[in-house]
Amino acid sequence: MEQDPTCEDTMNQRTEQAGAGRTGIPATAAVCGLCCDVCSLFLATHEDPERLTLLAARMGWQVEDARCDGCRAERRTPYCRSCVLLACAERRGHTFCRECSDYPCPQLEDFQGEKPHRAELYQNLDRIAEVGADAWLAEVKDRYTCPSCGALNSCYDLKCRKCGHEPSSAFVAAHRAVIVESLRPPVA
Repeated sequence: MEQDPTCEDTMNQRTEQAGAGRTGIPATAAVCGLCCDVCSLFLATHEDPERLTLLAARMGWQVEDARCDGCRAERRTPYCRSCVLLACAERRGHTFCRECSDYPCPQLEDFQGEKPHRAELYQNLDRIAEVGADAWLAEVKDRYTCPSCGALNSCYDLKCRKCGHEPSSAFVAAHRAVIVESLRPPVA
């Protein structure tokens, strides 16, 4: 399906608003291989103030603290500001974890295994090395785009947040079972 040009313009505007990170790499290309453009908090920051309020409450943060422009931006969530992977990459002079001689390190392996939105980190890092961060961001955004309306969705949007199409994206279609399991409340 062809994407609605206004939706594509919105996605590009969000990335441009986030700006380039301190390294010249797009602010939404995280050192670990995540694409911040498809993070629930990033999407809420740039498109959905009501959702941002709900997410902030769930995290126990003030709304202002929940606003995020990406891994390499100045405005980041408390979680992203304390990221050990970003600090390590900066300390070692790497733009992405894959450049490190210790790749994949135990911290990245643990991080990758904790949440379903991190399922494709290693493939993402390989792809960044092959095509560069900008081209990779475009590919990832396409993978998280609703096939029906062209809206960008997070991994946790099982249905498109704009039109309700299910699954919301190719990523969700590929990882639905793991995502659903992660959303279940813990059994006491």
